[in-house]
Parts: sequence; C-alpha cells; structure tokens
Amino acid sequence: MKTSIASLSTLIVLSTASLVWAGPAEEVALVSAPRLQALQEGNADAYAAAFADNAIFHSSFSPFRIEGKEAIRAFFAELFQLYPKRRTAIRHPTVRVYGDNLVIQNAYAILNWTDEEGEVETYGIRYSIVWAKIGGRWQIVDQHTARLPGGE
Repeated sequence: MKTSIASLSTLIVLSTASLVWAGPAEEVALVSAPRLQALQEGNADAYAAAFADNAIFHSSFSPFRIEGKEAIRAFFAELFQLYPKRRTAIRHPTVRVYGDNLVIQNAYAILNWTDEEGEVETYGIRYSIVWAKIGGRWQIVDQHTARLPGGE
C-alpha cells in the first residue's frame, strides 16, 4: 500500500513538473494554438498578435513580402473580407527546436475558403513559421506560405 501511494505521488510530481518545465516546442504550441481559431473566425487582430513588430510574411496571395506587424494585420483583415468563411485543415506538422530561443514549425494545409459570392476555393499550401523568443515572449519573426504544385 505504501509503495502504491509513493508511486502515485511520484507520478503526480513528475507530471506536474513536466508542465512547469515545458520546453520551447511546448511553449510555442501554447502560443500558436489560438491562431488557427482566429484564422477560422476572421479575427485579424488576434491572428496578427503573435507576429513581432518587424516580422515578415511571404504569402502565396501576394507577389511581394509583407513587412511589419501592422501591415500583416491589414493584409489578413482584407483577406478575411474577401473570404468571409474559412476552413483550414493542417497536415503533417513538424516542429524543430534550436536552443532555447528559436522554434521552426512546418506543415501542409488544405484551405477551403468561401468568397463573398459563396464560391468555395480550395488551396493546398505548405508553410514555415519561425518563432523567436524576444524579451521573454515567443513571437513570429518570419512566415512563408506557398501554394502546392497542382493546387492541393
């Protein structure tokens, strides 16, 4: 009985400790999770909140890079107006950690976006997001999104 209680106590302490000692990948996962919901809801402010002030965003919807958090927010506000309904399915995500202050996320996604006239457009994309810990806060410093060859 004492062994069972000791084992249970140890398990509780270790599981709690792992939350306290979460690494960079887990920290970024917590910060990035609300972004998908903000994208689906069309909340440009919430979506852009994770970007650093001097971040750069490369979009397959724009021929040129978008520089700065405010420009990125404005880009998404316009995109959300053009496509008032959005569904996004993430595929094959990967996370790489470099030290304590740099995390890179890569994934594929299928975008099913409905324009103002009710027409559904489907895009297959791949993306990379570079997160840096700046001033104790995880921020996106660079994001690159490209359409997949063949559309999906």
